[in-house]
Amino acid sequence: MEIISLLVWLACGFACYKLAEKQGRNTVLAAVFGVIFGLLAVLVYLIIGNKKQ
Repeated sequence: MEIISLLVWLACGFACYKLAEKQGRNTVLAAVFGVIFGLLAVLVYLIIGNKKQ
């Protein structure tokens, strides 16, 4: 069970990293938020959209 939880948290970090990369945001910070906050962070990055330039 612990390994599955770890994999889910790492997947959230990776998903946030890729979303931030696509949106032009800080990728390292996004990955850290994804690992710490999990699915909530992924949802936030999906909602906030692209960075205004």
